[in-house]
Amino acid sequence: MSISINQGDATAELTTGSFWEISQFKRTITRVDNGPKVCDDLLLFVKERANIEEQYSKMLKTWNTKYRKVIEKNTSYNTQESSWLQMLNEAERTAELHLKMKEHLMTDPYEKVKAWKKENYHNMTLGGLKESKQSSDEFSRAQKQWAKYYKKVQDAKKAYFNVCKEERTAQVQETSAKSDSSLAPEKLKKLQEVVEKKANEKAKLMDKYESALVDLDRDQPRYMEDMERAFDRCQEFEKNRLDFFKEIFKIVHSHLDLSKVAEYSNIYTDMAKSISNADSNADLVWWRQNNGPDMPMNWPQFEEYDPERILMQKSLSKRQGSKVSKHVAGVDGVSGSQFTPTYTPSSENNLSTGANGNLGNNRASSWSDADDRQNNPFGADSGSEGNPFGSSSKAEYIVGDSNGDSGSKAGVLVRALYDYNGQEEDELTFKSGEELFKLEDEDEQGWCKGKLKSGKMGLYPANYVENI
Repeated sequence: MSISINQGDATAELTTGSFWEISQFKRTITRVDNGPKVCDDLLLFVKERANIEEQYSKMLKTWNTKYRKVIEKNTSYNTQESSWLQMLNEAERTAELHLKMKEHLMTDPYEKVKAWKKENYHNMTLGGLKESKQSSDEFSRAQKQWAKYYKKVQDAKKAYFNVCKEERTAQVQETSAKSDSSLAPEKLKKLQEVVEKKANEKAKLMDKYESALVDLDRDQPRYMEDMERAFDRCQEFEKNRLDFFKEIFKIVHSHLDLSKVAEYSNIYTDMAKSISNADSNADLVWWRQNNGPDMPMNWPQFEEYDPERILMQKSLSKRQGSKVSKHVAGVDGVSGSQFTPTYTPSSENNLSTGANGNLGNNRASSWSDADDRQNNPFGADSGSEGNPFGSSSKAEYIVGDSNGDSGSKAGVLVRALYDYNGQEEDELTFKSGEELFKLEDEDEQGWCKGKLKSGKMGLYPANYVENI
């Protein structure tokens, strides 16, 4: 509540800020003006939440990538490793859900708010909103006539209060003069005339004041009706905004509530199942079969001298069997329990499998010249009946030997099943689906000698390729 006192202190007008007072409807107009800003606040609200979801997704993916490398290098294996990886899968799948959440927030509620704002708020050329200008004009029209009556009342009230003040002053002067015996009778008479005059003016101004109030009261029903109508239009416009915002809040909630997403519950069901499946006894058996006493062994036996094979074995000995065990237990996806020493070993440890997952039990126990001629499919007589690659459907490639002579050996065209990155200078590197030439059959270590189409020769894991 505020008090407005004019300079002459003739009136003391109390204003309460009521909607019905002159121009107090502007608070409602301000609410319309603030509509676009509230829409902008909602847009920023949704956008920042979408950015949070995107950043969270990126953090999960970064964490997933980091710890996959950690797990590859630590000593986890078998079911224990599966539990680690399943928890990383949870991060990866959750990251995808939150990335989708970000996309849904930006394509659904965000775009809807933008479109609604554009449809419901229109800027005028000279500034301001068309909607608030229309509402303000309607309020002004409803208040215009009543404002005129109200001004007349205020003017009549002011004049009436002023004459009341003057009358009271004259009465005080008259009373003082009556008590003063030295005052001339003429002066006393003049003061009495002033008091009488002010009393007459007071009566006239009071009638004018009361008449102005009658006119104001007479216009009040029309005034209230028109103001109510203008206010109801603003309320209807605001209701439209409030209902729309409520709908947007529901949409945002539907995108944020992952409890209703089947994939979200499946993520944690799978993770719990993987953790429950962790079995220390199974892990210890796995280790025994792949790194312990249950591993197959080619016990040393007599071998014929073969300079080329000795050179290959020296190269393999540098690796200390690490790559071989990796191919057996990791990349090939073949459990160590599949390897059983069901053959007569002929040389060093045989830890690798063929393409069918079994040990290389097709190899002879020794490498005599006679055995080479009988069992080697790359023998000089590639067209003999005993050569499984002698069929015209098999692609062959004639390569030069170490002395530069061409036509000494035939290479069989094979296709890579997996990517392989050579770890040593004498190893080949190729991609899944790439074709190369197998120059020699698989040795006891599970390696073959081959040649890329680029001309580079070297070793590669036999179970990484298939015949074409």
